[in-house]
Amino acid sequence: MLFNSYEFLLFFLPIVLLGYYLMPKMGWKIPFLLLASYFFYGHWNYKFLPLLLFSTFIDYWVGRKLEETENPKKEKTLLLISLFVNLGVLGFFKYSNFFIENINLLLPVFGVKPLERLPNIVLPVGISFYTFQSMSYTIDLYRSHSKAYKKITPFATYVAFFPQLIAGPIIRHTDLVDQLEEKAKKPFDINFFKRGLVFFVCGLSKKILIADNIAKAIDPVIGMIDIATTTEAWMCALGYTLQLYFDFSGYSDMAIGLGLMFGLEFPQNFNSPYKSYSITDFWRRWHMTLSSWLRDYLYISLGGNRKGKGRTYVNLLLTMLLGGLWHGAAWTYVIWGGLHGGMLALERLVGWDKRPSAKFSFFLRSGLTFFIVVITWVIFRAESIDLMTTWLSKMFIPQGEIGYPHFVARHRDRFAAAWIIGMYIVLFKRNTNELDRHFSREGMTQPRWHAVGLALCLFFCFLYLGSESPFLYFQF
Repeated sequence: MLFNSYEFLLFFLPIVLLGYYLMPKMGWKIPFLLLASYFFYGHWNYKFLPLLLFSTFIDYWVGRKLEETENPKKEKTLLLISLFVNLGVLGFFKYSNFFIENINLLLPVFGVKPLERLPNIVLPVGISFYTFQSMSYTIDLYRSHSKAYKKITPFATYVAFFPQLIAGPIIRHTDLVDQLEEKAKKPFDINFFKRGLVFFVCGLSKKILIADNIAKAIDPVIGMIDIATTTEAWMCALGYTLQLYFDFSGYSDMAIGLGLMFGLEFPQNFNSPYKSYSITDFWRRWHMTLSSWLRDYLYISLGGNRKGKGRTYVNLLLTMLLGGLWHGAAWTYVIWGGLHGGMLALERLVGWDKRPSAKFSFFLRSGLTFFIVVITWVIFRAESIDLMTTWLSKMFIPQGEIGYPHFVARHRDRFAAAWIIGMYIVLFKRNTNELDRHFSREGMTQPRWHAVGLALCLFFCFLYLGSESPFLYFQF
């Protein structure tokens, strides 16, 4: 079930909202949200629902046992159980065939028969997100950063909560479980609901009116990039840069909006990332909840910056290599992560991780950062090494006509509108969280044109809801 579908907007969401706020007993609200979340996940493929339940139960059980013991060896064993289950499940579904394919490249050298691929492995949607959320709970307990939850229902709801279950934001248990229990005792809050609508409509508009229209223009050209011109290759690179941002930040805005409708506040996930002055700054602004997760649970676990400069650079590189692999089982993701990790290390070495004081320097570095991000998004988008090299060669070795790209002519009106609006928002407008702060100022009457603008956006979104369009991060 997609947020940008009639069944979600006209049936599932209204029923869940009404059911939640009309519950006759406060104690029923959290179980109701849990059942609704399981229905939402099971609607995609009910066969993978037991996997979600299994991961939740294991980490809840490990959490209770960690709370009961003071034996360091037993604590470490319990943590390893959690890590083994979560990473084992994630590794089997996401990386089994990737490792088999790469091992098979070496086996013939030793005269060994190649292994057969595992048939019919379907990647469970959202598995990368809910395993990270569930696993962070047991790691926090092992580090004595929090206490175990006595009731399984609030914890299970945290792991499976439908607004952010499929593609984030990656929320910490400390940010949500206490909110769930507190907000379940409070009545409907119209201010939270209005803020939620602002976020949700903005996110829906980003997805349907901008990202999807850009995708319709560039996807066919990327599929035949070997015959594209240099101009088309660059337009596809810039188009994907916009598409990915508006698609993923749109999902995050919708998730934040849905949370607010239930009185819950989720962390910010994007903060105008294409205005960054360095790659370091980019990762402070892009997919912020993943960046902080990798920092707190991977980079710091590797030693962070506590073991000298050389080890710091290695840890940055390893963190981003694994972060790239987290996105998918392909060498293009590893290369993408390695390039970003290398840039993070290089910037720290030369001092570019700090904000420049001069405006001219800031402008130049922002332009260079955006250029690097666009190039690395090409690697990220490419489905194979061959497609990556062909696309990049088309961009930097002039080929074909240098002029009006043919694919823009075929998709002129909607592509041009989405492109112009997208570039305007990226370069000049504030992010949605700043808009939210404007809307949520106490005692402030909002201009009517705000409501009219949101209503028009919602109207045009409904016009294009007919075709199914999954969010890009569902594949991760």
